[in-house]
Amino acid sequence: VTAASTSDPAPGGALPPARGAGRPYLRALQVLYDVFYALLLLVGLPFIAFMMVASHRWRAGLGQRLGFVPRRVGDRPAVWIHGVSNGEVLAAKELVKLIDAEMPWADVVVSTTTRTGREAAERTYPGKHVIYYPLDLSFATRRVVERVRPDLVLLMELELWPNFLLTTSLRGVPVLLANGRMSSKSARDYRRLQRFIPEPMTRVLHYCVQSEEYAERFRSLGVPPGRITITGSMKFDTVADGLPPAVADSYRRRLGVAPGQFVLVGGSTHGHEDALLIDACDAIRAAQPGVRLVLVPRHPEHVREVEALVRARGLVPVRLSELVEEWPADADPLRSVVVGDTSGELARLYVVADLVFVGGSLTRRGGQNMMEPAGMGKAVVVGPNTWNFRDPMELLLSRGGIRQCADGDAVRAELVRLAADPEARRRMGENARSICRESKGATRRILDIVRDYVPNPARAAAPLRERAGQEDSRS
Repeated sequence: VTAASTSDPAPGGALPPARGAGRPYLRALQVLYDVFYALLLLVGLPFIAFMMVASHRWRAGLGQRLGFVPRRVGDRPAVWIHGVSNGEVLAAKELVKLIDAEMPWADVVVSTTTRTGREAAERTYPGKHVIYYPLDLSFATRRVVERVRPDLVLLMELELWPNFLLTTSLRGVPVLLANGRMSSKSARDYRRLQRFIPEPMTRVLHYCVQSEEYAERFRSLGVPPGRITITGSMKFDTVADGLPPAVADSYRRRLGVAPGQFVLVGGSTHGHEDALLIDACDAIRAAQPGVRLVLVPRHPEHVREVEALVRARGLVPVRLSELVEEWPADADPLRSVVVGDTSGELARLYVVADLVFVGGSLTRRGGQNMMEPAGMGKAVVVGPNTWNFRDPMELLLSRGGIRQCADGDAVRAELVRLAADPEARRRMGENARSICRESKGATRRILDIVRDYVPNPARAAAPLRERAGQEDSRS
């Protein structure tokens, strides 16, 4: 993938001009949006009140969501990176590393919407200013922008809220989109939304998108071509192509994987996918002994459901969090199923896998991240629904780096077939690893654009020093 723009972009340019009467017009729009949100709140008040009492997830970070985030200390320039949840937060990992290494004069602020995203951000970016993203109420967005004082806001993928974008426009803060993608359904939804929300797309100054297909959809919604650059997917840049042998040995000890045992890992599973994997494991076990199964549900709140399913099949669930250093001596590994209940370990669990199924692909979720196991050279099977990763899937399929099946029965049959064919698994893994290595580079292309929007105090001071030197020489 190479960076491309349909016309010359104008990074570092002025913010998009407001329609109507400038600042009064923008403030009037914010009032209208606040009234709209207030009406929604009144209609949904009973449900919202119930969820606030019943769900910790709804209460988490409420003060920060209302704008009471910690103030950023110091006066260095700041890049504010926002990711909705785990996937977007982790996709920014390489970008944050590059900013720290090549723009050391700038602070990085990371925000997220979900509680699991917040936990991932605190774990991945220790020492960074990590906050919750504000609710889209004008007083909350103003307060957060005042306290964070960003020089640039970088939205991961597509998270456009009108009041937030109006606040940044009023404050003169440029907003960029990174790793942008847009499904055909989202394009239809945004087109309808444009009838009611003026300028929902042009408040963003520059769009870094994953492919030409997505670029065309943004253009169809009125985004000027010069504001769009095709950079590829940042998610390839976070994909490890292997882990140190010590890490692999550590996980084999924890999971009690003996030499010669076959390990099937189900990553980010949803709903009935866990039952399908247990069925597949039974079928594989009929042909070869020593088969192990690891199930990692996408949402931690489903761990108990998976454990109940495992027990109902006559097996023993063992939580990953209970496996500290070694497999417990009193547990039979061949009658046990490891259930992942921790956060951030899935990519490392893939290191012990002989075969991987990536979940969400047999549901309407659109699939989860298949690049992590593919980058490690694992044979990967997915279901038909992978539109969340359309471009990586096209690359992997084009060169035999993944198997995609039409339904659950086909997935089960393919898992059984591949379990009996180590040479096919090896070829798939090698192809997948090569593709992931070759597809890296989107983060570098995005950083080159980000640089133009973040002031470098050293460069700004250089002309002043030169002028001072000239005056000294004249005197």
